[in-house]
Amino acid sequence: MASEVQSVIGGMSPRKWDWWKFGDGVVLLTYAGVVLWTLQYHEKWADEAQAWLIARDLDLKTIWFHELRYEGSPGLWHTILWVAQHVFHAGYGAIGYIGAAFAIAGAAVLLFCAPFPRYIRWPLAFTYVMVYQYAVIARPYTLLPLLALLAACFFKDTRHPERITVVLALLTLLTLHGVILAVCWGFAYLVDAVRQWTTLDVGIRRRYVSCAAVLGLTLAFVVFILRPSPDVEEFVMKGREVELAASLHVKPPTWSMKLSSVLAGSFLDFPILSALFVVLSGAWCATRRQLLPFALPVVGLIVLYVSVHGYSHHHGTITTAVMAAFWIAWPTKKEVARFDKRRFRLNHAMTGLLLIFCAVQIWDSAGVIRNEYLYPYSGAQDAANVLKAEGAERSPIFGILYGVAGIQPYFDHNIFANLSTSYFHHGLPLEGTTLELPEVARVKPGHIVVFTEQPQLLVDSGQLNGLLGLGYKMVHFSDGYLLYRRGVYVRQVYFIFRREGWREQH
Repeated sequence: MASEVQSVIGGMSPRKWDWWKFGDGVVLLTYAGVVLWTLQYHEKWADEAQAWLIARDLDLKTIWFHELRYEGSPGLWHTILWVAQHVFHAGYGAIGYIGAAFAIAGAAVLLFCAPFPRYIRWPLAFTYVMVYQYAVIARPYTLLPLLALLAACFFKDTRHPERITVVLALLTLLTLHGVILAVCWGFAYLVDAVRQWTTLDVGIRRRYVSCAAVLGLTLAFVVFILRPSPDVEEFVMKGREVELAASLHVKPPTWSMKLSSVLAGSFLDFPILSALFVVLSGAWCATRRQLLPFALPVVGLIVLYVSVHGYSHHHGTITTAVMAAFWIAWPTKKEVARFDKRRFRLNHAMTGLLLIFCAVQIWDSAGVIRNEYLYPYSGAQDAANVLKAEGAERSPIFGILYGVAGIQPYFDHNIFANLSTSYFHHGLPLEGTTLELPEVARVKPGHIVVFTEQPQLLVDSGQLNGLLGLGYKMVHFSDGYLLYRRGVYVRQVYFIFRREGWREQH
């Protein structure tokens, strides 16, 4: 009692240990442990290698003002990798830890800053996108949860527009999906500001104008550096792919198939359940008067996937956008204290829906982490080890198709004689995309590495028979599986052929 009185007299109150904050820290450490443990078993694939090689072999000016237009992606991630290599002399093994560091930072923002109750916050950290797809796979998307959640954190701060502007500018420089998120949330933020415009003083209004100009200039810069040139593969080859599919009597996916895929992949694994989740979530956000931050990015990203492109590993961008929208719409403690019965019930219903979402996502996380431990994600590392063990560099090596870029970072130079760059340059004429037997006969490479996502189809097609006729035999098969939730998206395998008599000659 005397100590408490003394504390009051001295102007201090006794400090209580916040066990809940301690719990947040324990959950974050657990999250980091799961990510880093899984990372030990992850074999990096070609998409991870591609950005690393571009950053390794090019200067920043060439990256930003030449190569990025072929990649179709802004250069924030490439610049981070460039700094890691050219300033800190990091090796290829560091790329996974760089991505994991951003993922852990995003989880920290979620666990320590999000308005959700802890029984939602804690399981959200272990959902599929948060703990695996955008944490273990070292691509620019590892920054997406961090930036999206920071945007949600600053969204209601209408008196400091510069904070959210910095985050939205970084999103714009991250990926095409980040551009869509930045535009949608920037517009929604501006709508909220217009509603309060008369309550803002002149200084804040001026900052709004400046921030809008900064974001507009950032968007203009991205459009400028990504403007396509006539030789960009993505645009030239699209028509040829349609013709090839028609010749093979393969029907391209319809818009309804794409829509079903993206809904199932983003939420509850099944399209109908996922569509219901989206409708109910949007309705709840509407009752919270925050429909725009939810609907604009969700619709925008879905339209992108259905009309242009969308691979399974991109579906997490919608999941991340929805998590940020829930943050924006979530009621404060003061608002909850004023809720009537109807609003209480709506909030409890949304809480239940979120817990169902977490349960499904954590089940997916457990499945993919188990498979990451059991199976190789990519055969690239194994193929590189075989080539090194064989001493394959003692004579020319040929590499066929984009995936051979996954092998290149394990060497300090371009090892493929038929490619002019270590990374895959997505500009015409495309190098190394076809097996040119006359060129093989002329150069007589000691080894040929053929990448494919459909090994059985490649074997059945007979395309490899020509190599056998030229005196090559398969000496190794490096298997890989592009894991996705509890299954496999496509294979990531490498056939290694060696010319007969090469070993005796070398």
